[in-house]
Amino acid sequence: MESVKIMKNNIAFNVGYYKFHEDEGLNFQLNRFYTYGAFSRDELMAIAGKIDGFEKWISLFREMGEEAEKAKETLKAATCYRAAQFYTLSDEKDADGNSLKHLLYDKCVELYNDYYFSSYQNLKLERIPFDECELPVYYSTCENPKGTIVIHGGYDSISQDFLVMLSYYTDRNYNVYFFEGPGQGEVLMHHDVRMTPEWEHCTGAVLDHFGLKDVTLIGISLGGYLATRAAAYDRRISRLVMFDLIYDFYGAILSKMGSFGRIFDYLTHHPKNILWKWLDKKFDEKYFTKWLLLQGYSIYENIHTPCEYFNHIRVYNTRDISKLITQDTLVLAGAGDLYTVYYQEQIDALVNARSVTGRLFTEAEHADHHCQIGNMGLALDTIAEWIEEKTNGEKSGSDRR
Repeated sequence: MESVKIMKNNIAFNVGYYKFHEDEGLNFQLNRFYTYGAFSRDELMAIAGKIDGFEKWISLFREMGEEAEKAKETLKAATCYRAAQFYTLSDEKDADGNSLKHLLYDKCVELYNDYYFSSYQNLKLERIPFDECELPVYYSTCENPKGTIVIHGGYDSISQDFLVMLSYYTDRNYNVYFFEGPGQGEVLMHHDVRMTPEWEHCTGAVLDHFGLKDVTLIGISLGGYLATRAAAYDRRISRLVMFDLIYDFYGAILSKMGSFGRIFDYLTHHPKNILWKWLDKKFDEKYFTKWLLLQGYSIYENIHTPCEYFNHIRVYNTRDISKLITQDTLVLAGAGDLYTVYYQEQIDALVNARSVTGRLFTEAEHADHHCQIGNMGLALDTIAEWIEEKTNGEKSGSDRR
């Protein structure tokens, strides 16, 4: 497929998911940059050809960030620093002993904010009180809005990855709020407040502060679980969007392990098994698994070993809370995504929802990957059309496709 750029409400999304790199994880991140238009396809092909591992990824994107910043290419510079920050180990220090991950975070956020606040005149930022910290809330409003949309991310999430959504939905005449909660972005990096599955508390704080009700709540990535948890306990949320579904975080990861999955599951129930010494060593030898686990140790509270990490993420499942959902619910999934193994189970579990609409995106639509990277415009259109349908009352009852 040739590169296609689709304009959605004055926002340009590139369409297509390409094999920029052999490594599946690196390739997904490169496709994220392509989808949002920070780089052209040819640029990313050239960049990918220079990357032979995570260390090269980090050094290359830091160098490119510095060059783009000097050239006043603010969005590209911000994206480069974010790319470098994303795969930097949480325990890595610079020459002065400061956390390199924190320094790169501050740099990319500063540049992202410069770009978005200069590009979208209606964008505002307010930090609201929550427990012993503050939650940053980016928002944009309009005259005579059709409704209110509240959005948050998930694991590894920062607001700046998704601020384009505010402009997209405000242009469709909605008031839109995007917040970070515990374990995310500024709340984690500046306040060291770790993630909690009890997402209704931070969501409720946002709704309280701005006096919001009858809202559509969109949870992105792991936010598909977090938003479901919030909606289960807060009736000010009238419509729920799982973008995408996270029915069972642990189970989905286990499903990728094939026949070893049963052995691994057994080991998680036996933390003192001698095999953990061997596994711990293996995890530490491979950069990606070391990075993944260190991320988990920094995001979650009191998690220090691989066994503790995998046992903790079992909590992030919607099995028991799905029956508490009474709202109109949209379940999104990509046919090639890790979590889609539970797509039908999630649909079927929403037994008390006012209505359930499922949307399984395909490879032919260039949207079958996690959170529809490859065709973001299609995903945002799908959500917008569903919200309008439900708020206009054109259709009622269940739609379990």
